[in-house]
Amino acid sequence: MRYTTRPAIDAAIPAATLLQLTNDDPAALAPDESVLLGLVAAVEELIDGYMRGRYTLPFDPVPTILQGAAIHLLRYELYARRPEGGIPDAVRDAHKTTVRLLEHVRDGVITLGVPTGQAAPEPGEIRVRSRRKQFGDAAWRAY
Repeated sequence: MRYTTRPAIDAAIPAATLLQLTNDDPAALAPDESVLLGLVAAVEELIDGYMRGRYTLPFDPVPTILQGAAIHLLRYELYARRPEGGIPDAVRDAHKTTVRLLEHVRDGVITLGVPTGQAAPEPGEIRVRSRRKQFGDAAWRAY
């Protein structure tokens, strides 16, 4: 887990909710760690997808804004795993806001303030070719 830690997850998501959203077995007594780790990996790949090309990855240390983003995205993914229960409006709104935040970081509207992260140069270079002038100043004056 690069963008979040288990204690941060436990602080943001109540234990009973985490238990219900990660387990397919209703008699389970502990959250399914493999499901949780799979969703965390998916969230980290999504964040990396937005950051790739603008910052050098992996981050060291991870900016706190991305730690919070990872928690919001993880909560959404956990609820999306159980579509029959619906996604709470607060979780859905936090997800929309987080995706918009990541888009702003990707587009350079918001910077992370990472001292080791370097903004990548824009890809490509523009070159223009043109023909030699056929009509110079003297030719235009003759008209």
